[in-house]
Amino acid sequence: MIEPIQISSESLCEKFGLTSEQRQQRLAFLGLVKSDHLLALELLEEVIKPNIDDLIDCFYARLMSDPGARQFIGNKGLLNHLKKTQAQYLLTLGIGFDTEAYYESRLRAGLAHAWIGLPLTTYHCGYHIQQHLILSFIKRMVPQERFEPLLLFLLKIVSLDMSLAIEAYHSVQVQGLTRSLDNMKDRQRVLQDRVSTDSLTSVFSRSQIMESLEKSIHEVGDSGDGLSIIMLDIDCFKQVNDHYGHQAGDLVLKQLARRFMTSIRNADMIGRFGGEEFLAILPGADKDRSLQVAERIRTHTSSSPIKNDNGLIDVTVSGGVATLSDGDDSKSLLARADKALYRAKREGRNKVVYLDVTEEDAGTDADAP
Repeated sequence: MIEPIQISSESLCEKFGLTSEQRQQRLAFLGLVKSDHLLALELLEEVIKPNIDDLIDCFYARLMSDPGARQFIGNKGLLNHLKKTQAQYLLTLGIGFDTEAYYESRLRAGLAHAWIGLPLTTYHCGYHIQQHLILSFIKRMVPQERFEPLLLFLLKIVSLDMSLAIEAYHSVQVQGLTRSLDNMKDRQRVLQDRVSTDSLTSVFSRSQIMESLEKSIHEVGDSGDGLSIIMLDIDCFKQVNDHYGHQAGDLVLKQLARRFMTSIRNADMIGRFGGEEFLAILPGADKDRSLQVAERIRTHTSSSPIKNDNGLIDVTVSGGVATLSDGDDSKSLLARADKALYRAKREGRNKVVYLDVTEEDAGTDADAP
């Protein structure tokens, strides 16, 4: 069932933009004129009132012959309610058709049928069935000379009612679709967050930080601003897992990720590159600025031990820093930062090393023992 749309204090005519001028334009378009008020009264007194019960019983008998409609209105309680609303509709058919109140009642009927989930096909066919039933009673109840005027009025007034009801019905459907799309977008954002955020540390995931790096390199090409990166690795992390357990290792990763985040600038980005490795992207940072940020991360990391149920865990981090140079792409920039990181490892850990594009690392890329 579709959830009801919120109706404010404004009238439904105001909500649907049906000003007095627009209402008159619709009446003129359908050919409804002031003299038709007399035909509305004649239709009510001569045809509808004397046959109201038969009209309603025949109407729902026809509807119940359709499997789809029968499935919807098969509930006895709902059927009785629908018969009451149908009686109210018939007894007001065309009465005061040029008033705002008449428009309001027909718009409200469309909203109500949409809210209860009546299929649009059943709704549309229902108008057609009701029109033919009234027509059959007109043939039986009125003189031949009055048949054509009442027939033309019936066609016009049912067209007006149907246009208003379907307009309101459609608005509910559109708002329902809009809500569905908004819900889908919300779910998509949640899924996107799951993809772009590392579930353990809440920093960017590897895929997201790599995407950010590619984007940052492209932006440097357009703006000419600098760009540096820091490859970070927690020292002797395997020993933390071996000695304190993997839960303690997860705690260390989460706590250090927070320290990393509080050590970088607002414009900087950081993500979990893999395992105990993290990658920081520093837009606009040259060698000096990137070394300052890297040192701040290093000192903040080792400033205090991490409290664990089994005691205090002292942790340090090593960093490799590289700045984007002409001819660099993400692969070459990462390779240089990686070499700088492993040089920091070999030189004793808890250290930051900067590797310029002109420098060569003579050592092996294996981690220090």
